[in-house]
Amino acid sequence: MTSPFLRRRHRFRQLAYRFLVVLGLGLGCTLPGWSQETEAADSLKSYDLAEIVIGGASRREDPRRRAHRVELADLARQDVADVASTLRLLPAASVQTNSRGETLVYIRAAGERQVAVFLDGAPLNIAWDNRIDLSMVPSAVVGAMTIERGAVSPGYGTNTSGGALNLFSRSLASDGNLAELTLQSGSGGSRQIRGLYAVRRTGVGLLVGGTVARREGIHRPAGSSLPFEPLSSLRTNTDRDLATVYLRLDREGARGRIGLTMMHASASKGIAPEGHLDPGMDRVRYWRYPLWRHSMVILNGAADVVGARLTGSAWVSQFRQDIEEYTSVMYRTVTSVQEDTDRGAGMRLILENGFPFGRWRLITVLAAAEHGQLERELAPLQRVVPEDRYANVLHTLGGEITSGTGYPGHWAAGVSWDGMRTPVTGRYPGTRGFDALALNAEWHRRIGRKATLKMNGGSKPRFPTMRELFGTALDRFILNPNLKPERTWMLEGGWHRAGERWQAEAIGFLQRTTDTIDQENVTVDGVRKRQRVNLGGSRVVGVEWQAAGDLGAKAGLQGHLTWLRPLAVEEDGTKRHLTEKPEVLATVLVHLRPLRGIRIDMSAIHTGRAYGLATDNSLVVLPAAWRFGARLTTQRYFADSGLFLQTYAGVDNVFDALHVPQLGLPDAGRTVRFGMSLAR
Repeated sequence: MTSPFLRRRHRFRQLAYRFLVVLGLGLGCTLPGWSQETEAADSLKSYDLAEIVIGGASRREDPRRRAHRVELADLARQDVADVASTLRLLPAASVQTNSRGETLVYIRAAGERQVAVFLDGAPLNIAWDNRIDLSMVPSAVVGAMTIERGAVSPGYGTNTSGGALNLFSRSLASDGNLAELTLQSGSGGSRQIRGLYAVRRTGVGLLVGGTVARREGIHRPAGSSLPFEPLSSLRTNTDRDLATVYLRLDREGARGRIGLTMMHASASKGIAPEGHLDPGMDRVRYWRYPLWRHSMVILNGAADVVGARLTGSAWVSQFRQDIEEYTSVMYRTVTSVQEDTDRGAGMRLILENGFPFGRWRLITVLAAAEHGQLERELAPLQRVVPEDRYANVLHTLGGEITSGTGYPGHWAAGVSWDGMRTPVTGRYPGTRGFDALALNAEWHRRIGRKATLKMNGGSKPRFPTMRELFGTALDRFILNPNLKPERTWMLEGGWHRAGERWQAEAIGFLQRTTDTIDQENVTVDGVRKRQRVNLGGSRVVGVEWQAAGDLGAKAGLQGHLTWLRPLAVEEDGTKRHLTEKPEVLATVLVHLRPLRGIRIDMSAIHTGRAYGLATDNSLVVLPAAWRFGARLTTQRYFADSGLFLQTYAGVDNVFDALHVPQLGLPDAGRTVRFGMSLAR
């Protein structure tokens, strides 16, 4: 029996959902195609991108800024249906699928709840737990992504002490139209179809897209030890069905711009169990998500108002998921069901103008969310836990000053007042809320024609999420009423050099966090559970290196390497390793064009040693791993019809290496894929 709260649907959401369904069905009639290969090495560069509405001025295409950008061409060659599988292209980013089946990104060893993820200026994170499963975010309509580390602008809002990941929609750079269709099949029973149509006329652009993807399971790597999981070539309970539809409409004129984004994703999937745990002694998650839905509507724009520049964005979202818990690894009997519904809305306004030696910005970010949760026990006895409702309100009120056009570089300084309130707290006592100041400063200075010095520093809070304060995860957690916000201090400095054929960068950084929120195992009435606690703090010291350039007329190389020393600092001053935070992250990409119309891409991804938390709270070494990949692409243009055909074949983890980002949850083994794309 579903509660009235979970059955309720706003009129706006009903209309938006029906529109998106009709849009998705209409994609089947779209003429397919693939982007044209011109004299440039990669024709996908002809696409332009929607600008994120965070800062008043554009942060794109400026090598002096701290944002690292991954372009559409590199994203497209990953051949994946979701964003998660592209994130190792970003420096200092590690990706991990946890025991809840959520694929999350960690930047410079910061926790996933410290990293904000944005789509066209709107946060994708679900407010209940301030994170998003990136394996469910469609990649086909993402034109580029950037990552900002360190102390970011207050325009990003609250809970950004770990940085910000920005996703940009695709659009055409000039008048014209493009249609494309991609078909792909691969190992593990994976299949996907991606379709997209984009058009631009006299400053008005439209993009519609959709993805349907299915897999039977994730390949189990050689050497994996999962004694309490059935022996099979595929990981148990790792199937997934995913369907997404997407629309982006934008208009740009002499007086300003405005854009509308609509996205709906629907999925069902299984969650791999922690195969190293004995269910007779430990409580293992035997879960499935029979229903997972995420819908968003985003409006953003900019205009001149009384001599100043006003940029803004507004968004509404709805998220729904059902969790089924089973008795055993056979997944036959459901013992309980949890039904979650989240609704959110927010806005961001930035007013900007100049003064004699720079520019000023006034920033307001407001976001409100509600979470409804119903738990039903089905075995051994049927029982419905009374419905719980929770709500929070987040705000950022601040300002920033930046350098003017005459300065040989760039500087910025900002301050904001961040806050969180929880007006509705379900069956639990209310909290007094949280307030904190946030600071950021950055400085860039050109040294000669090709080099730039960079510095950044500041301090950001991270508030406990509603789930950390009130969530029990089907009675796996006990609550901690004394949980406090985290506080992170950040400092970094580095050097960037851009030449005609090569560019390189080196950055050293230090992050010191107090009251770090982590987990520990506790025993209550003979049952082992978990509890969230504040540690004395944590400290991360590291260095990032990046380089990219040409190896000749037909070859190129790019890569990045991050060395980290992530440590937890106890109240008595003793130190221990932070769990599941690798000490080295490296990605190397090489591309070759031996013949016209043929391209070979090779990759090497290294994840260094990390440490997992055993059931007795001891640390267990997670060994380092190298994973290699290769992709062969052929392209052909049919002049009579104007049709482009691309065929490709790829292998990930060629040598079937064992990579264990979390105890009992190894990453995928060797996977193979074949596909073709048509465009016109």
